Amino acid sequence: MLVSSFLFYQDKDTADEITRNLFRQGISAFGGKAPTYHISLYDDKPMIVWDFYSLHLTILTLFGFALTDEARPLRICKHCNMAFIVGHPNAAFCTPKCKNQFNVYKSRDKKKQDADQ
Repeated sequence: MLVSSFLFYQDKDTADEITRNLFRQGISAFGGKAPTYHISLYDDKPMIVWDFYSLHLTILTLFGFALTDEARPLRICKHCNMAFIVGHPNAAFCTPKCKNQFNVYKSRDKKKQDADQ
């Protein structure tokens, strides 16, 4: 973040538009402010310790981690269109209730189409 800001303003006149846009994206990724971290040893195991200065930045960072997590990705429920973290790789609904309601509406629509024909 600091390096992006420094290079953007130092090389603003000589950099091409693609490079300037790349620097702008780096600067705006955290609204101009980035969280800091340090590495500490816990039980002889190195761990990253994040230092957040606001709840908003904490939420944005955790949301970013959730969006990019391949093991438990975020999905949109097929019924209620709410975002949820999947518990199973094939999950398409946030709750069993949403799955049941989706199936009921789908069944009713199918019966209605069969009756219209």
